[in-house]
Amino acid sequence: MDAGQPRAKVHLPRRRILAGVAAGAAVLAAGTAARAACALTPRQPEGPFYPVAIGEADWDLTRVAGAAGRAEGTVIEVTGRIFGAGCRPLPGCVIELWQANRHGRYDHPGDRQRDRRLDPNFQGYARLAAAADGAYRFVTIMPGAYPASYVWMRPPHIHFRLHAPGHRPLTTQMYFAGEPLNERDRLLARVPPDRRAALQVAFDRRTADGVPAGTFDMTLAGS
Repeated sequence: MDAGQPRAKVHLPRRRILAGVAAGAAVLAAGTAARAACALTPRQPEGPFYPVAIGEADWDLTRVAGAAGRAEGTVIEVTGRIFGAGCRPLPGCVIELWQANRHGRYDHPGDRQRDRRLDPNFQGYARLAAAADGAYRFVTIMPGAYPASYVWMRPPHIHFRLHAPGHRPLTTQMYFAGEPLNERDRLLARVPPDRRAALQVAFDRRTADGVPAGTFDMTLAGS
């Protein structure tokens, strides 16, 4: 074509244009989701109630060996995957977790809430290892809220402590999405607003036997 001649206009079908826009949006959304999934999990304080004596530590906290009953409260299932540097799964990552019982009391000598009873059928602690794809799973009960001071009520939460070779240990807490006390919790308030959702899990699905289930993925920083 002569450089002095005007270029011919190329007319693309409207359907092709819309398809291209949709494809671009899908790629952008996928990239945004991947970055969110690989973002480091916010750290949280360990708290004063890490167990001083560890007995049973299997994946089902609702039953204790030798006990006839099951833990009081609403049974829930938590699943997720553990990721490390480069958003790679961390097989074998050690996952410790502990929590208060249905009444908001820990099985710990430092918890002096005598008005909140202990539950002999509740395990309270578990120690797991992530599978080859970084996956983990445990069954527990919805923990109760409890007062941290006269003016501060801690929302239901579960503590986590993770260890994996080549990565910094992670200590954090998992909260329950939609819990009103989350809005006033002093520890959750320390997390940047755009990262708080990463610690709040919605139990919006059910297992085959009707147990509320939620997903809590965590990402550790490389050492």
